Amino acid sequence: MGILNRIRKGLEVIGVRSSEDDLPMKDREELSFAAEVPVDGANAPLWRVNVQLVTEPHGDGERVRLRAHVQTNFASLRPALTATSGKSDTKAIGNGRSGKSLSLTQRTTALAQRALENPVVNFLAQPLLKHDFNTWIDLQASTASLDAGAHALVPQSEKLTAMGIRPARSKDGGPVAESWSGQSPNGSGFAQVSIIQMEKKHLPAQLVKMLGDKPFQMAGAIINTVEEK
Repeated sequence: MGILNRIRKGLEVIGVRSSEDDLPMKDREELSFAAEVPVDGANAPLWRVNVQLVTEPHGDGERVRLRAHVQTNFASLRPALTATSGKSDTKAIGNGRSGKSLSLTQRTTALAQRALENPVVNFLAQPLLKHDFNTWIDLQASTASLDAGAHALVPQSEKLTAMGIRPARSKDGGPVAESWSGQSPNGSGFAQVSIIQMEKKHLPAQLVKMLGDKPFQMAGAIINTVEEK
């Protein structure tokens, strides 16, 4: 199970540190990391991502699980419209030849100000500045022998059933992807739930050949929300 170690080393190369708590436990490996793009004067970053990867034994095979949360807070750009600095420092943004060294927060804010100085961009951005976007991803893949196939890997199936979401079994001829949409839980926006189920028969021939006699199934849920702030 060296895949997570390779990912961890790759993250270190680009300067992203994984959690120090991600220590291997017997045959289980876990990796989690987070990143964000801050904005000066805002309570929340413009963009934030949290990712967790786990590999572990699963029956007669192995399971890989990916969970991620991607948050885009366009409302955090509002301070850029009323910032006291006025015009953005284009020289500092460009290549640093001005001698100024901007932090990531200052650079993000300056770039936002520079973009919003364009009347067309400002006009198009106004609706976005009132909303925050969230995406939750929960994806599992397994090489274990599962009677229910990919349907057995659908995350939080009980909660989905309580919401009236009952995905068909892809193993029995159901669709690979299904979606449901409606009002967000707090009533101020839009929510979409997508379920993906893939069996070995859905994979490209080359991947099927690589797996050999091993079974394969993958299932996941992707939840998107758009809420007004």
